[in-house]
Amino acid sequence: MDIDELIHKLADDRGWALLYLKDEDAYRLTVSLPEERFQDVYVNFRRDEEEWYVATLWTVISSVDDFNLTQPKELLAFNWRSMYGSLAIRDGEVVLVHNQLADDADWNEIARTVQHMARTADGIEKEIYGDLDEN
Repeated sequence: MDIDELIHKLADDRGWALLYLKDEDAYRLTVSLPEERFQDVYVNFRRDEEEWYVATLWTVISSVDDFNLTQPKELLAFNWRSMYGSLAIRDGEVVLVHNQLADDADWNEIARTVQHMARTADGIEKEIYGDLDEN
């Protein structure tokens, strides 16, 4: 199954809102979470050095200014513990990012990745902003 088709099917099956952002050449999946919270997970496609398509999934946690970056060892330890996504900085925001070979992606892999990333990012966001649902 083509990964574009897979993302559309996944959004339909899970009831997640899906929007294609033409300016960013990315999909935005809005994942519903407990406590009437939501988390946006983005997907775009890049080519690696061998010309394979790689799906990059990311979700915004906070602005860099709001995130505690004073303990780099803890941040690296988080990246080791996290099965779905690693912390990164993108355009002045702290994000959780995960890369997946697009040609080999299957429904279960992408569904689990999106769901876990959304929950993890929302949990960290809640620690930073409290009940305010920012992303």
